Amino acid sequence: MTALSPISAWRRRTLAAVALLLAVVGSASALWPTALAQVPPPVQPLVIVNDDEEQPFIERKKHGEFRARPIFSERLSRLTYGILDADSGEWLTAIYRVSGGEDERDEGWEYDFDYPALDEQPELDPERTYLLVIAAQAVGHPTPTTFYVTIPEHQPGGIFNKILGALDPSRWARAAAVWVIEGVHGVLCGVLEQFAGVGLEQCER
Repeated sequence: MTALSPISAWRRRTLAAVALLLAVVGSASALWPTALAQVPPPVQPLVIVNDDEEQPFIERKKHGEFRARPIFSERLSRLTYGILDADSGEWLTAIYRVSGGEDERDEGWEYDFDYPALDEQPELDPERTYLLVIAAQAVGHPTPTTFYVTIPEHQPGGIFNKILGALDPSRWARAAAVWVIEGVHGVLCGVLEQFAGVGLEQCER
C-alpha cells in the first residue's frame, strides 16, 4: 500500500470536514422550517388631507394671485405644479418646482407656496377659476401622484362686499322661489281647511 502524502491527507481531512458540515446544515434544515421571505408592506396612497370644497386650501387674492397650503399625508421628496385653463384644458404656465415651505402638522406635512413668485409667471384673472395640477412624490414612493385642484374665484371680504353678495340677483331668484312656494302652500292650505272645516295634516309644516 502506498503511503499518502501530507497534502493528500490534509485534502482528505478537509473534504471530510466539509461533508460533515453539509450534513449538519441539512439536518438543521430538516428540523427547522424554512423562514419565509418577508413581504414589504403595501405603499399607502398619497393624499391631500385638507382638500375640502367648503374650506379649500387655496386662498385667492384680489389681483388674481393665490396662496396654496396643501397638507399631504406624507413628507414629500419633490413637489411641482402648473396651471391649466379650466375651460379649454390648455396649459397656461410652465411646470414649477416648490422648494422649502414645508411644516409638519398633526395630520401630515403642509407645503406653503404663493403664485406668482417669479417675474415670468403670467397673471391670473381674479374673476375666473383655473385648474391647479400638482405632482407630488412622497419620500420612498417610486412615482409621483398627480392632483387636480380648482383655483376658485376671488371672493371679496368685508361687510360692504358681503351685503353686495347678499343682493346678488341669483340669490334673489332662489329666495323669491322659496317665498312663492311657501306663499302658495299657505294659501292652498287655508282654502282647503276652510272648505273641509278641519285641519289637514298635509298642511302642517
